[in-house]
Amino acid sequence: MLLYIIKWLYAWILPMGGIVLALILLLYYMFRRHSPGRWALAVVTAVFYLLSIEPVSNGLIHPLETAYDQPQGTAVAGDVIVLLGGGSRAGVPDFDGTGQVGSAAANRFLMALRLQKAKDLPILLSGGTILEGDANESEIEKRMLLSLGVPENKIFMDDKSRNTAENAAFSKQICEHQGWTKPILVTSAFHMPRSVRFFTREGLDVTPYPCDYHTSAVTNWSGYSVVPQSFYLFNSCLAIKEYVGIAAASLRIQ
Repeated sequence: MLLYIIKWLYAWILPMGGIVLALILLLYYMFRRHSPGRWALAVVTAVFYLLSIEPVSNGLIHPLETAYDQPQGTAVAGDVIVLLGGGSRAGVPDFDGTGQVGSAAANRFLMALRLQKAKDLPILLSGGTILEGDANESEIEKRMLLSLGVPENKIFMDDKSRNTAENAAFSKQICEHQGWTKPILVTSAFHMPRSVRFFTREGLDVTPYPCDYHTSAVTNWSGYSVVPQSFYLFNSCLAIKEYVGIAAASLRIQ
């Protein structure tokens, strides 16, 4: 019990907890002095704190992740696997080349690879270069697939798309050219609702295959759940971005 309490207290002096405590102390000083802007800072502090704790973060991202069930094993049916990009690192060394995919992209890649091995389907890599100097994610993933034994004639690339809307539009062009009509869509679970909207808007009848989950099926709350942490703030930001993107897709703003 003592060790648990020590760890809990220690968490409050780590960067996120320390920042919140510093803001609370600043607010205390400002309210004692009746400083202007104290209420605005109080609102900012409260929002920052809430977005950084587990209950709020999970409450935002969990509904996105559970919008679509993952088909079990080889039960999924389709004629092509469409893998959406999730970020890459340019210039860093890799096993057989230069450039690596990021953590979210790696989780997506692993799931798509397992599906490809199980179903022996072609795989369409969708993700290009967003900013000048960035790595081209599709090219990195193609190199990885080849090194893992996937035949080159099974690998197709959309190496031009820069966002989810372009993922859907360019994937449609390639699917139509190749005669594919039942794509299996692989992306992070939180990203799946927005992705399905864009692909459906393009007229593609996709089978969602979510992966890269950020929340557990059952959450066990603890004392740490109220301690602000960067991971939960990151998840909150991801979720908010997705809700804004879903709204933009629904309103055809993007």
